[in-house]
Amino acid sequence: MGKKMFVLSIIICFMLIISGCVTITEPESGPIDPALLIDHPGLNGISRNPIVSHIYTADPTARSFNGRIYIYASHDLDDQTDYRMYDYHIFSSEDLVNWQDHGVGLHKDDISWASLFYAPDCVYNESTGNYYLYFPNGGSSIGVAVSDKPEGPFADAIGKPLITGQYPGVNDVEWVFDPGILIDDDGQAYMYFGGGMPDTGDNARVIRLNEDMVSLKDESATTIIAPDYFEAPFVFKRNGYYYFTYSTNWVGHGIRIDYMMSTDPMKGFTYKGTILNNPPGNHGNNSHHSIVEHEGEWYIFYHNRKLSIREIGNKAIYQRSITLDYVTFNDDGTINLVTPTDGTVEQLKNVDAFSIIEAEMMADLRGVEIEFAYENEIKAGVNVTDIDNYDWTGYSQVDFGEGAHNFNAKVASKTAGTRIEIWIDGLDLFKNTPGTLIGTCKVPNTRNWQAWKNVTCPIELTTGVHDVYLKFTGNEKEDLVNIDYFYFD
Repeated sequence: MGKKMFVLSIIICFMLIISGCVTITEPESGPIDPALLIDHPGLNGISRNPIVSHIYTADPTARSFNGRIYIYASHDLDDQTDYRMYDYHIFSSEDLVNWQDHGVGLHKDDISWASLFYAPDCVYNESTGNYYLYFPNGGSSIGVAVSDKPEGPFADAIGKPLITGQYPGVNDVEWVFDPGILIDDDGQAYMYFGGGMPDTGDNARVIRLNEDMVSLKDESATTIIAPDYFEAPFVFKRNGYYYFTYSTNWVGHGIRIDYMMSTDPMKGFTYKGTILNNPPGNHGNNSHHSIVEHEGEWYIFYHNRKLSIREIGNKAIYQRSITLDYVTFNDDGTINLVTPTDGTVEQLKNVDAFSIIEAEMMADLRGVEIEFAYENEIKAGVNVTDIDNYDWTGYSQVDFGEGAHNFNAKVASKTAGTRIEIWIDGLDLFKNTPGTLIGTCKVPNTRNWQAWKNVTCPIELTTGVHDVYLKFTGNEKEDLVNIDYFYFD
């Protein structure tokens, strides 16, 4: 090789290294702390309960919109010692295993008259083309917010409560909260709501909404008599039957999800039994649910305390997490008792490795958080953040087809020496499924957590369907990187 060619080769090699396109051997960030090693069964196309583990979530209302399931959930604070929720996170998935966090869809600060957010619901109205998020202000009233997108953001629709305890037929309801909306086949919308402690009377109510979805059609609310009714009414329709499902109180039994059936959405309900007993680890405490059909299967979404027990201890009560299981019916329409599981729902479709994969669309994770992303100070989606050494994110059943050679990611960082390790079918942090490392990508210092740069790094040729894990390594004393999305080619 001539002297000029040698020098040119050195320059090209150096440029490739500093661009992050070629991986060089760097000092390891230190031995893995044995405390970080966990038993992990792998994702393998099966949902993991809870399905969200980077924040605490509760009161899930699931809806099927545009080929995806959307979940509207209360948000429990990490340190709360009471039920003090102030915002709603919205999640969605097209496969029921990888769940995308769309961030905060509505915050109490967006509502001038509200101070406390409990269980919400959201529906789409074809006549208006909008999505309507119904939310309680504590137990005192119910409001409505509107958006043209299912993931929001939502804005106050009328600037005041839709219904309060002063409305006719509501003045004897202890808690005016927990709205559950049914839009019938003829387009008529019904709002079910109400709750209260034992011995406070019959607290379940239903009232019709006008076509505009932001005003009331009936001059008075109608009482629904439900045995042991406590809270959380959710009504759905199947094969001509209306199912009034709800959380019971605890008098003479544990808190559970029971149901009634009728051929009329406002009357004639007959008690049928229990759908879900109090989930393990709930300490007998509150339960909340929704039931939805999606692509021919029925699912129940509810919350438990499994995540907070793992992270806080057995006394965790006020930090809940959403989960899901299948619902099945008998020939006469009655519902079979649901057994809570650690995850049995099967993934509906694989993730395309060659399309953009939002980093916040995670099936499992450790340590990371999410935040809104910005481009030129304008909100532009959501990114994964608060990433420390040995944190990781997992994505179930990614299809590489006939083969991918490169990993591409949109990243931002204020730290030097950060790397993203790309693993398939496990991770070296897992005791029982160590997986395979297929590539390592060096993250440039972009000097701002929202100064984004696209990086491309080679990986070993990978074909077929695999679980994918991104493991982050670097300075143990600093946050490492923000990641917006990634894909393979």
